[in-house]
Amino acid sequence: MSVHFNEYKIGDSAKLTHIITESDVQKFVELTGDDNPLHINKNFAKNTVFKDIVAHGMLGASFISTLIGKYIPGEGALWISQNFEFMLPIRIGDELTIEAKVIEKHDSQQILVLEAEITNQHKQIVVKGIGKVKQLQINKPKNETKIPDAKNIAVIIGGSRGIGAATAEYLAKKGYHVAITYLKDKAGAESVLESIHKQDGNAIAFPMDVRDKNNVKTILNKIYQHFGTITNLIYCATSKIIATDFNELEQKDFEEHFNTQIIGAFNCVQCVLKTFIENKQGSVVFIGSIAADGTPPLKWSAYTTAKAALHSLAKSLALEYGPQGIRFNIVSPGMTETGLIADIPEKTRLLTKMQIPLRRLAQPEDIASAVEFLLSRNANHITGETLRVYGGQLML
Repeated sequence: MSVHFNEYKIGDSAKLTHIITESDVQKFVELTGDDNPLHINKNFAKNTVFKDIVAHGMLGASFISTLIGKYIPGEGALWISQNFEFMLPIRIGDELTIEAKVIEKHDSQQILVLEAEITNQHKQIVVKGIGKVKQLQINKPKNETKIPDAKNIAVIIGGSRGIGAATAEYLAKKGYHVAITYLKDKAGAESVLESIHKQDGNAIAFPMDVRDKNNVKTILNKIYQHFGTITNLIYCATSKIIATDFNELEQKDFEEHFNTQIIGAFNCVQCVLKTFIENKQGSVVFIGSIAADGTPPLKWSAYTTAKAALHSLAKSLALEYGPQGIRFNIVSPGMTETGLIADIPEKTRLLTKMQIPLRRLAQPEDIASAVEFLLSRNANHITGETLRVYGGQLML
């Protein structure tokens, strides 16, 4: 019997029973070479304080290994540490009850801390101790790997324009079922849907305010009900960049970027995590920025700080949920031909191009293809990473 590590809870337990026989003791002597006469010679034993043969303490304790290997956690268990207290002698004929209970759980290392106790037929504790057990990941043949082929559901947050719109259309061409959300740009969302439907793609769209947790729950639940599940989340929502002297910024300027970039991401990820955990897989891609990697653009402090926080959030979540098969990554664009840079002077755009080895600004489709790679099977072993798509402008 084996239970997936994620299903264990503090207080879960398992037990088995075994009657110690003379044959058990003899086999233990043959296996270990421990032929101490206290364990095999009645005449010797009766002249000791025990007055009769005492079974090896480790013989009794060895049944904890049986419990770990068969029941808790079972298949793939690796017993990595243990302490024992031998409370009373074990006699031939004793009926032992061996029980182990989960008292701690360490998700990042997939380790259970077990409190073990062995009692005899008189309910007396004969052995007790605390041990640590790691549940190993079993590599199954590729044709048994759980990867849903029937449906790949991608939710693009902020998918009505720019990188989000390009990503929605690109994924739809790759066979993904797509749901896009938007704040106000209904016309943009309808245009994206029309483009996808012309290519025989499957897509839906909903208005959603990422800053409103209840609204996020409602909309993502509608998407879940429509498609039956959600397997991927792409977070593209952002606020307009207005270059401003720091001394002239107000708190609300920072709040606008953080509410959209961080609170919005927080709300959306929390709402899909339950599904991802149940499926034991899922992929999240945040759209980051070159502004969070190198020297930030002048007077973009609110935007840059929010993007840097988003990068850190991705890494934190990748560490926390990697053991459950859930991946978090960042696609970090440089200056990209979208409405976000519409107000940037042409001179600045030309200077930026000259700093890029490829001598051009990124197109939204360049970013979309990077997102698709991180969602694909080809990136199954990539998490907590930043995939930089800015033509070599910054080389780390």
